[in-house]
Amino acid sequence: MVRRAVVAGQFYNGTEASLREQVKKYIDERAKKEEVIGVLAPHAGFMFSGEVAGAVYSRIILPETFVILGPNHTGAGDPCAIMTKGQWQTPLGEVEIDSDLA
Repeated sequence: MVRRAVVAGQFYNGTEASLREQVKKYIDERAKKEEVIGVLAPHAGFMFSGEVAGAVYSRIILPETFVILGPNHTGAGDPCAIMTKGQWQTPLGEVEIDSDLA
């Protein structure tokens, strides 16, 4: 099962090259990086939250595995759900779900 990138091209650029360029504008490569056990980062469109998200991700050592929590904006399906296998589609490629962790 593949979870489609339903807002690619709307909340953030929809192609790999243009998304990489967009993200570069928000990342501070000079920022001191820290190892963390978790962060709270915004998930709104980059036009609303890119600077804050960039500040967060610029300052952490990215882990091998991410746990992503998000709201059910549509109201369809269960209010809380876990996708235990498959991939998440992004403009940067598909990301495999860690089925052992899920």
